[in-house]
Amino acid sequence: MLFTYKLVDEKGNVKTGEIEASSNKEARNKLTLKEGAIISLDEASKDIKKGKTKTKKTGFVIGHVKLLDKVMFAKHLAIMIRAGMPIDDSLETIAGNASPVMAKRLAQVLVDVRKGNPLSAALKKYPRDFDALFVNMVTVGESGGTLADNLALIAKQQQKTYNLKQKIKAASLYPTIILIAILGLITIVSIFVLPKITSFFTTLNVELPLATRILMASSNFFVHYWAFFVIGVVAIVIAIRVMAHIAVTRIWLHRILLKLPIVGKISKHMNLTLFSRTLGSLLDSGITIDKGLQIVSDTLTNDVYKKETTAVYHKVLKGKTLAASLNNKKIFPLLVSRMSRVG
Repeated sequence: MLFTYKLVDEKGNVKTGEIEASSNKEARNKLTLKEGAIISLDEASKDIKKGKTKTKKTGFVIGHVKLLDKVMFAKHLAIMIRAGMPIDDSLETIAGNASPVMAKRLAQVLVDVRKGNPLSAALKKYPRDFDALFVNMVTVGESGGTLADNLALIAKQQQKTYNLKQKIKAASLYPTIILIAILGLITIVSIFVLPKITSFFTTLNVELPLATRILMASSNFFVHYWAFFVIGVVAIVIAIRVMAHIAVTRIWLHRILLKLPIVGKISKHMNLTLFSRTLGSLLDSGITIDKGLQIVSDTLTNDVYKKETTAVYHKVLKGKTLAASLNNKKIFPLLVSRMSRVG
């Protein structure tokens, strides 16, 4: 499909063009990576030569704002503010070219802004879409007159977070496929192949190796008690999901996760990356270390790191330096504290 677009840069210059994409969403994602803010994006119809375009109307929508939508919002709003556009006009323009969920949320934010409320206060009403990191950086930008700069920092930070999550998903795809294939192969062999040769093994008057006996017992269990196996797996999954919603058991699960091979290393590196990048962006925006640590603890995905970051926050409040507070080498590698001391 062919889409026509208009972009505005920080100097107020408007650039028009066309882009190929399979959907309006894909076109927006491609344009997000370009320099400039989207002021219009329309699907080119057969009557494009006559100046006619088709726009997609959306009705009732549900869901939450996606990370890439927030990247586009922060980046484009920063560009429009630098170009001299009023905030309300900028919000209206961005909403007109955003995803249905983001458009609905920005329409609600726009109502509050036009009533005279600060942008940060309007965003704060939707904590599930705009977290403490987003709101606090906007607040500091409004009070210090650096809103455009802080929005650009938010866009940069959220773009890095999005790229990190995409890399983790891509890295985990191949092992997941291999694991599913192995489990499928074991199940097929246990149910359809082993029962046919079990009778041969039982006629032998010798003691079978332990591995063979375990394999035969597993095959017998799968054939005769497969329903119990399925119920057991479902019960374990439900139990883990319930435990993940309870603070006391969730931190216990997260401790186990960090000790698992491969998965634990990925989780540790992801949380260290989020800690460093987020705290760095907050300090760049003018937020103090103690307030930054409070915000960072809410952005981390592992409760073990959240708890340790809160402990670091209390140490800093007591007068310790950040480098001295990052003394738990099991959670924060020595490199983190040394680089903090240099900073």
